Amino acid sequence: MDSTIPSTNSSLFNIPKLAEDGSNWITYKERTLTAIGARGLMRYLDGRANEPTPFKLDANMGVLAKPDGSVPTQTEIDELDKKIDKYQQKNTLVKQQVFSMITDWLLLRMQNLGTVSLIWAEICQIHKGKTELVQIYMRRCMQETHCDEGADVRAHFSELLKLHESLAGMGISIVDTDFHAIILGSLPESYQPLLSSISTAAKITKTPLTSNELITLITEEYEHHQLTDW
Repeated sequence: MDSTIPSTNSSLFNIPKLAEDGSNWITYKERTLTAIGARGLMRYLDGRANEPTPFKLDANMGVLAKPDGSVPTQTEIDELDKKIDKYQQKNTLVKQQVFSMITDWLLLRMQNLGTVSLIWAEICQIHKGKTELVQIYMRRCMQETHCDEGADVRAHFSELLKLHESLAGMGISIVDTDFHAIILGSLPESYQPLLSSISTAAKITKTPLTSNELITLITEEYEHHQLTDW
C-alpha cells in the first residue's frame, strides 16, 4: 500500500531546488526519485497510478450508473468516492513536493498539466536538452579558465574544482589525467619551473600525481611564497 507522504519539512525532502539553468538536473532527479520512491509513491510519478473513473450520471433516469448500466448501491458509491479521494490526495501530495523544488517560472508552465506524472515527464523532457547545452558550456569554461600572472592560485583552483564538481553532478565524469592536463595548461608561465620539477620528481619515483595531489603541491608552494614575500 502507499504510505502517506510526510510533511515537506521532513528531512527526507531536504532536496536542493532545481537550478534554473538545469546545472544540477542529474542529482536533483535522482534525489527526487529516491525521496518519492522511499514512500511507496513512485507510480504517481511514473504514470502507473490511474485515477478511478467515477460513475456517470444517467441523464434519462437522473441517477448514477455503473459501466454496465446498472444503478450502484450507496455503499458502492461511497467506496468509489474514497478511492477517488485517495488517488487525488496522493497525486496532489507528490505534485506539491515537485512544485516545491522548481522555480516559479517552471511551476507556472506546468500547473495546467493535471497529473503529477505528466508534469514530471515534461520537466524531464525540458531538462534533457538543456542539460546537454549546459554541459557543453561548462566543459568549455573549464578548458578556457586560466590563472593570470600574480593572481591568487587558490581562487583559480577553487573555480576549476567548482566546474569539475558541477559536471560530476550532471553525470559527466572527467578522467583524472584529463583534469590533470587542464590544471597544467591553466597556469601562467611563471609556474613552469615548479611544474617541471614536480613532473621530474614524479618520473623518478614512478608515482604519477593525481590532480588533487598536484593542486595541493602547487597551493603549498604558492602559500610559501606568499609568506616569504610578506
